[in-house]
Amino acid sequence: MVGLNAHAIALGYTLGAALLGLWLFKRYPSLGPRTFKSAFLLAACAYPLLLITGAATGAADALAGPAVALLLVYLPILTFTFWAAVHLLRVTIGAVSRSVL
Repeated sequence: MVGLNAHAIALGYTLGAALLGLWLFKRYPSLGPRTFKSAFLLAACAYPLLLITGAATGAADALAGPAVALLLVYLPILTFTFWAAVHLLRVTIGAVSRSVL
């Protein structure tokens, strides 16, 4: 059996996080921001989290192991980032479509 390397695992978790972010967006539509300013602020808060994902995952891996690091650090940060991006996309599309009409 061929073992998975770290990049394949990271890609799988990233794909899963994107799907989780989309599912949260569709399942709880009233949970996110409604204005461009608040959606941009949410995405701006997600960006620094995304920048420390590697360091946070590495620290959690050293403390509790790779399974905990992936499930409790890597996946939630990426899910939040995708969720924030979808909300920013939604309000941007809404603003553009209102200005065109």
